[in-house]
This record gives sequence, C-alpha cells and structure tokens, in this order.
Amino acid sequence: MGAGPALLLATGLLTTHVLRAQVKPDSTKTPSALQPQQIRLMTEGTITYKLQCSGASKEEAGILAGTAYILSLKGSRVRTDFTGVLGSTTTIYSSLSHAGALLEEYGQEKILIRMTKDDFEDLGKPYKMTYTLTGDTATIAGYPCKKAVGRTVTGDTLQIWYSPDLLPQNKEYSYRFNPLPGLPLQYEGMMGASKVVYLAVKVSLDPVPGAKFEIPKTGYREMLYADSKKLY
Repeated sequence: MGAGPALLLATGLLTTHVLRAQVKPDSTKTPSALQPQQIRLMTEGTITYKLQCSGASKEEAGILAGTAYILSLKGSRVRTDFTGVLGSTTTIYSSLSHAGALLEEYGQEKILIRMTKDDFEDLGKPYKMTYTLTGDTATIAGYPCKKAVGRTVTGDTLQIWYSPDLLPQNKEYSYRFNPLPGLPLQYEGMMGASKVVYLAVKVSLDPVPGAKFEIPKTGYREMLYADSKKLY
C-alpha cells in the first residue's frame, strides 16, 4: 500500500463520536478548568472539514487539494471518512460494543481491520495531547469557539479551536480530543514536517442513516490489527 495509508492516517486520525444538542446543568461540584458550566450534547449529525497548509510542498498541496474529511455521528456510533487522491481510510466505532473497524482502500486493495477498544487506544496513542486554555475566542462554522494549545508526546504544540456548544457526552468519542469541553471545529495536525489545519466548513444536525455505521461483510480482505502495524 506504499506511503499513502500512512500519510492519510497521520493527518486524518480522529476516532470520534459526538452527541446532538440538548442542555442540562453540570452537576460536578468541583469542575476542572476544562469543564463548562452548562453542557450541550450533540447526538447526531455530520461535520465536514477542509484541509489547509500554507507551507505545503507541491506534492503535499496536491494531496490536500483532493482531500475530504467527514465525521458522521449517530448516538453511540461514529464513522470518519478521510478520502484523498491516494485512497481512503474509514473508521467505524461503537462506544456500546467498544469495538469497530478500520477500512482502507488504495487502488485495487481493500482491507478491513477489525479493532477492539485497546487497538483504537494503541492507534491513537502517538496523537494524544495535553491542553492549555488561552481565553481567545472565535466563530467557526457559525459556532462560538474557544482556543486551546495542545502539546503532543513529542513536544509539538498545536492550536485547537473547540465549541462548548457541541460537547460529546460519550468520553470515548476521541482519544485525542476527549479532555476538551467541546468539539474541535478547527485544529492542527502534522503532515511530515508541515502543520495542516483542519477547518470545519459545515456542521449538520440532520439524521444520518444507521446503515452508514455497519461494518461491511464482503468485498474486503481482512487483516489483524497487529499485522497492519507492520505496514506503517
């Protein structure tokens, strides 16, 4: 599968589950600095991101121009589709079964990797961050956002803009962003030595068909997660 899958995974990893809007009081007696006073939950919808990189090489710019990143959300289930000129990577996860699958399509190759919660945690481990809130605010895709600065395990600092109006109830929605009190609508990722910005351009609360979260039964060559790690 060459470098394509690794590149897409490195820029597109965000195993996400978010829940639809409703408000309830925060009953926590001693809220942390990363907890809002009210909680807005989002249970269903679709978030579409575009990718930008001001310092991208010609090759990277070509990849970004043909790339789409979409999160499809429904209750305890999440699907992320990261599609580019090299192929596509899809993740499907259920917080009820604590399991899911990774689907990869590159040329004629179609691979399905069934994954446990531990597998997803292992996959997301290099992307985990600690956060510092800055107090800066902005409006993105029509939602008020607050700024946080994330620090990766390798010491890189990345900027994240999250919306308290879009807060995931399920804390397994993302091993990368779950400490934040809101869904990231703009954030930075790495493509090689370049920082890539993921910018939400559309947030839809329309219902998402349940069939979108079903793991395919045919058409894919199955591979164990432990074996797939040897490819990257």
